[in-house]
Amino acid sequence: MRFGLWLTRQFNSQQTNGIRFHPIQRNQGSYPMKHARIAAVVASLFALPTMSFAADNVTVYGIAQAAVSSVDNGSVRQTIIEDTGSRIGFKGEEDLGAGLAAFFKIESAVALDDASKSGFATREGWVGLKNKDWGLVKLGRGKSYFDLAQESFDGFNGNSTMINSLLIDNAYYRISNSIAYESPDMGGLVAKVEYGDIEKKGSTAGTGKKHNPYTLIGVLEYNNGPIYAVAGVESQRDQATGQAGSSIKSVADDAKATNTLLGGGFTFDSGTNVKLAWRHSKWKAGTGATTQKRNAFIGVVTQPITPVASVRLGFTKVADIKNTSDTGGTYWAIGGDYALSKRTIAYTEFTRAGNDKNAGGLLQTSAGQAAGERNNNAWTTGLIHLF
Repeated sequence: MRFGLWLTRQFNSQQTNGIRFHPIQRNQGSYPMKHARIAAVVASLFALPTMSFAADNVTVYGIAQAAVSSVDNGSVRQTIIEDTGSRIGFKGEEDLGAGLAAFFKIESAVALDDASKSGFATREGWVGLKNKDWGLVKLGRGKSYFDLAQESFDGFNGNSTMINSLLIDNAYYRISNSIAYESPDMGGLVAKVEYGDIEKKGSTAGTGKKHNPYTLIGVLEYNNGPIYAVAGVESQRDQATGQAGSSIKSVADDAKATNTLLGGGFTFDSGTNVKLAWRHSKWKAGTGATTQKRNAFIGVVTQPITPVASVRLGFTKVADIKNTSDTGGTYWAIGGDYALSKRTIAYTEFTRAGNDKNAGGLLQTSAGQAAGERNNNAWTTGLIHLF
């Protein structure tokens, strides 16, 4: 018996649609013998993946999105074509019985403007077990729970989003070598714990001292009806500060970084959604270094205009590092989007980042080259297609 694949579309509220693989059977007797032998060879090559796809209920999903942006880094203005977060992913699960299921997710970056920036499994890679009574546990790499909590205060679509203003002060974006747990939904309340970036334990940084680098994250999130609330803590130890938050960090003797987030939101009967958050950052670069700390505040208002159109306004204020003047900045964003269909969205957004004179390139829009006192901004108009 030969197996083939047929494709069927699936729609849901978050991933508008996807592709599922299912087995179909065909009567081999109707094929000539020569074709039957070819079919047998092909079947032997692909039978296992095909049958596995069916059993595990694999879904292919993704987003294709790109934009035209006018960017100004404070000294040069230019027009660019930029990918704004395209991706393709595979996810699936298998029922193991007794309420237990195995699941996986592999998500890859797809750069529509520059193929060299694409890469397999560069965004997410997880495998785990889940049960409706005790929650889920997973192993792998992806956006940290703390970053996802921050992103709940970002309703924008382009590269110059509100999250840009909070991926500072050593906060992790994507974390590697991670084990994570999520509780079941308890009336809108979900608890999340993550322990990651742990594989350099026992290494040294030239001092002969053994290190125990790790990142520990805890998030408590409530989302029920019009009310949203979140509290999160991210603690890093023996990891170098000032490094990009999407790669494994170097070992650093006695380095410490802690980020704390408290926030909430409310949706009014008119559909207006208001979200406000406070973040406190505290870090120490290593042995003998001074402990630094500062606060940041973020607010986003989203207003539906019609069932398919909405506008939003966002603002972030990053305070000075304690006892160090002119080291903060501000970040503004305003934009709107229009749903052309269930899967296609057009949008336009303007963002502006302003850095104090001693802040360096703290806050950056798509220009990505802010320096010194420079203000930098970006006007982005793009298209998003979900599949």
